[in-house]
Amino acid sequence: MSEPLIDLRNVTKAFGGESGTGLRDAELQIWPGEFVAVVGPSGAGKSTLLNLLGLLDRPDSGTYLLDGVDTSTLAERDRDRLRSKFFGFVFQSAFVLGDENTMQNAALGLRVQGWGMHARTRMARQALATVGIGGRAGVASKLLSGGERQRLALARAIATHPSVILADEPTGNLDRENGRIVLEQLWDLNKQGVTVILITHDPEVANQASRCVHVEDGRVTGGSAEPPQNKRPRVGRPNEPRGGLFAALADDFGEAVSVMGHRALRTALLVAAFTLGIGGLVTAAGLSETASAQVSQRLTQAALDEVRVVLPGGAELLADGHPLLDQWIQSVAKLPHVQSVGWVAQSGAVSAKVRRLASNDPAPMGELQVLAASPSYFQMQSRHSDPATVPSVVDVKAVTNSAWLGTGAAKVLGTAAAGPGSTIWAFGKQLTVVGSLAAMDRAPQLSNAVVVSPDVIAGASDVTVSLLLRTDNGYPATLATAIPVALDPTNPGKFSVETVADLRNLRLGVANDLGSFVAVLSAILLVLAAVSAATTMNLAVHARRQEIALRRAIGASRHAVARLFMMEGITVGLVGGVAGAVFGTIGAVTLALAKGWEPVLPAGVVPLALGLGILTGLVSSLIPAWSASRSDPATAIRG
Repeated sequence: MSEPLIDLRNVTKAFGGESGTGLRDAELQIWPGEFVAVVGPSGAGKSTLLNLLGLLDRPDSGTYLLDGVDTSTLAERDRDRLRSKFFGFVFQSAFVLGDENTMQNAALGLRVQGWGMHARTRMARQALATVGIGGRAGVASKLLSGGERQRLALARAIATHPSVILADEPTGNLDRENGRIVLEQLWDLNKQGVTVILITHDPEVANQASRCVHVEDGRVTGGSAEPPQNKRPRVGRPNEPRGGLFAALADDFGEAVSVMGHRALRTALLVAAFTLGIGGLVTAAGLSETASAQVSQRLTQAALDEVRVVLPGGAELLADGHPLLDQWIQSVAKLPHVQSVGWVAQSGAVSAKVRRLASNDPAPMGELQVLAASPSYFQMQSRHSDPATVPSVVDVKAVTNSAWLGTGAAKVLGTAAAGPGSTIWAFGKQLTVVGSLAAMDRAPQLSNAVVVSPDVIAGASDVTVSLLLRTDNGYPATLATAIPVALDPTNPGKFSVETVADLRNLRLGVANDLGSFVAVLSAILLVLAAVSAATTMNLAVHARRQEIALRRAIGASRHAVARLFMMEGITVGLVGGVAGAVFGTIGAVTLALAKGWEPVLPAGVVPLALGLGILTGLVSSLIPAWSASRSDPATAIRG
């Protein structure tokens, strides 16, 4: 045995510039197979020494050789790997993960080393049996007694077959009997060739060691020794585990699911935030696509057989004895391929001053349109409707001082159904409500309409009078050219003719604008969800600082800790994405059916929702992952 396993040479570690803390010019050699007790008063530097030996901390100066390797030259990742390979830690506080079962806790170091599930389960079971708690493998660690937890910590340390056990006051929180059991197990490990370094305040415990090292005021005495006479072989290690990134990610995913299950309320709140953002996106996208499809369908239908002509003269055309309206209708009706003609006069609700009880009432809260129309207009708009839905407007010229209310308009005005005593006000006149209207398949806007008899709107200002033509399929464009000439050959320009085909570019523009609005709104919702998730996860980092310290102590790299938190964010985002896709789809379908539309979902919206959930979850986890990875294990362990 030519060199010590552990060799500290003139090592100094100070805290806050105070010369009385930490270590000063420490010299320590420990040979393979030794059982060394480190003793000294509180604050003397014992835990600092242990943190340096276990590669949890770096010395300010001096040299630390571990099995002949100068650790001061190693990158942090190499120090993590070396710590995982050589050391098993047993702290005064057991540092068990209370929500995980005993088996999972015992296998934590093996998980860090990259062992597969089957192998680490077998090795963890053997370690639990060695310390006498094999029968508690499936029990949640928080249900174990104090002595069982400390034995679990020892099982976790020995499961990886370390060369050195670093035990910091392992019996300090135990009663005499449990303390005796733990010490006996440490001696058994030492007899098998494991080097044991034990920090203790108990002189009785220290006297059982093969050598005592004293630390006082940062000075180490008794640190040099000759190699043991009976050389114990270094502990044999199994073959190095084989595992790649995929296996590590699978383990991360399993742990993320476990954490989510153990923190159900926090998980539910995070998932709800993602569900709200992504569900809103899916619902809005579905409604946008559905509405666009409905508009497109109606425009396509109307483009085949509908023409509108805006007439000059306004409401004067409706006055009794005015001949032009009837003449123009007759002129248009004589054109080839015209099936039917009707007229409609429209006024804004503001100009019409529609009120419920009196002309000076406040304006109603809601969108209304006011119109008068010929019976043929309603018949053309209700192609597939039962004729019984429009009987009250078959002969509007025979009715005066009357109104018909759409179902939506009745709700806005807060009026009852048509009947004796039911009245409204419009154009400063009190009108009798004589009938009701439902939305028609080619005029759904009639639900929010107040239809008045022609005498009410005649002579009013701000009124537009139009002709509506139903044609043979495919003739609107041709008739649009012929109609102005037929109405007035000498001045055809005074008529404005519209076909629905002219509105296609408008539809595309509106669809694009609506899509942009939906995208901005959804982005805001997702940003809020990400901020909420990031804040909650960052708080969780502080709550789990001891767990993070434990993982780092047993060899987990900063990258591995960060990856674990990122996987939690991704998993929460994925669950939120699935929930958002489901509830968003249900919302879009439900709202579309409530409007009487055929639901249409954009192609790929569900995969998009899942992708956005994963991406948003990943983004929200970046700061918490960085924060967790920067945690100093030595500081957290001391805390």
